[in-house]
Amino acid sequence: MKADKGDLVLISNGIKTTTCIILTQSYRVTSEVDNDFYYSYCLEDGLYGLVYNREMISIVSNQFAPDFEFESELFDTHYSYYADLYDRFAYFPQIFPYFSDDDDTDDVK
Repeated sequence: MKADKGDLVLISNGIKTTTCIILTQSYRVTSEVDNDFYYSYCLEDGLYGLVYNREMISIVSNQFAPDFEFESELFDTHYSYYADLYDRFAYFPQIFPYFSDDDDTDDVK
């Protein structure tokens, strides 16, 4: 799904569903489209954060808040900064599966 700056999107991480305003164009750091991300503002909790393409369910409203501004030097940084952060801190669920406390297997004795 392709969102634009100012769009209101519905996102879900599988547990919680929320609405966010997209603040930037998409950033691509790998060849896989699902790893593209946007900076966003969450309406429910008032926090700024990342939204990945794979988390977006739908676009609720195009151009919901096109003039929504967040002043930060972070957005003026060259893309290689984001690529470096992604390479160093990315979460890959297929490599590191999520283990819950309810997991009955006990591999370590």
